[in-house]
Amino acid sequence: MSERVVKLSDIPGAGDELEDYVAALFQASGHFVEKSLVESDPTDLLELDIVTTDYTDDEVVRRLTEVKGGGWGYTDLFKVVGWMQYLKIQHGGFFHTNWDGRENAPTRMNPLGLEVVCFNDFEAAPTQFEEKGFGSFVEPYLLDLWRYSYGVERRFIKLIHARAKRGDEGAKAAKTYHRQINNGTFFARAPEESLAMLYEAYQEHPKLSLGYAHELDGGSFDPQSPSSSSPSYTAMMREGTFLELQACTYFEHRARLSILKAAVDYALTHPEGVPEQEAEGGKWLFQGLTYHALPTTFHSGIKWLRKQPNYRRYATFWQQFLWGWGGFYLEDRQEQEFEWMSRYSGIPADEIPTALEAFDRFFPIPNHWFVTAGRTDVRMAKMVPLVFQGIGAHHRRVQYGLNDQPNLDALNPSSPYTLSDLRRSIGCAVDLLLLTDKELKKYATGSPPAEGAKPA
Repeated sequence: MSERVVKLSDIPGAGDELEDYVAALFQASGHFVEKSLVESDPTDLLELDIVTTDYTDDEVVRRLTEVKGGGWGYTDLFKVVGWMQYLKIQHGGFFHTNWDGRENAPTRMNPLGLEVVCFNDFEAAPTQFEEKGFGSFVEPYLLDLWRYSYGVERRFIKLIHARAKRGDEGAKAAKTYHRQINNGTFFARAPEESLAMLYEAYQEHPKLSLGYAHELDGGSFDPQSPSSSSPSYTAMMREGTFLELQACTYFEHRARLSILKAAVDYALTHPEGVPEQEAEGGKWLFQGLTYHALPTTFHSGIKWLRKQPNYRRYATFWQQFLWGWGGFYLEDRQEQEFEWMSRYSGIPADEIPTALEAFDRFFPIPNHWFVTAGRTDVRMAKMVPLVFQGIGAHHRRVQYGLNDQPNLDALNPSSPYTLSDLRRSIGCAVDLLLLTDKELKKYATGSPPAEGAKPA
């Protein structure tokens, strides 16, 4: 395991760091978080920093949040209000770091649904966040955990963009796929439309990572490839090499997560089932038409979902599970881990195993999604990037109070390869997070990174 340490700045810099910090506040307080959303019309551009969804109560609460680290004015505030009206989002937040003489902005904006917040003391920011009523934290350290997680996400996206620019066909497809699942579906007019777009993109890229791996092996990119053998893919899964392939597996799970969220939204919008045709103004509206065009796996999945008493929390739970818990749990500590997952998600501990069935229900595959690879206690969802497993392994290190024991020996697992699995994944995460933009660019263009900054 890498002995180097990734340190977060106590005062996040303007731009991506500050945006990640604010998003982490929402994520750590139990919201479903979507970031960096872009709509092009195509000449007019709409760019949203953060949109959060709170499924805690009977009424789902969505919030549009803008983050400004530099100068800002009332034009910026009214722009956000306009976006809220356009997207029919009633709640908004505007976070900045300096009032610039506009201390009366909250009084003017609050009646319009926009909360204006100044973070000029980051030590007090989490408390200020809670006092403003945005949410509360089960564990304070989760804020840093999500900042690490977002750091991985941003590096993956930068890498794929650089590889696409270099000419890799797999990276070009991955870049387009990410835009489809991150941007296009968000601006859909209804859950049915979002689901149709997501499934179309999902079915066009059934083997995105494997197809790209064949290209890296020296062949051609084919996201429909019938072959399951690839040296590059095997190395990525076992050793955490080929960061571009890890990025693709991340995008593939992002697509599944987006479908699950859209399914939750659909079930909440239509609690009684598929809407029947109805007449309005002399015209027949076939609201269920798009639904019936969706795959049968979705039909069976949504039927199962509606039967679960806490299904409204499932998308948030899976976002936490994949990118915070690393997509795995420790079998020898299952009861304790499910209790913790319950605290963070609000789903009762005895329902966590059912919530973990969601991928099998919506995306059935041979031998199911969860696997224990050998003599290890790590029970993982297939295809979760090793780097994100490292985020989850670090989560355990903090959760079990082992921060001062980097080798994790005190975990005392029941299976012989558990510690080596956790150490390897932490090392991959640390190595990626310590890569500078320059080193990441070198890696993307095929040049070796600096000594000590090897991505795997």
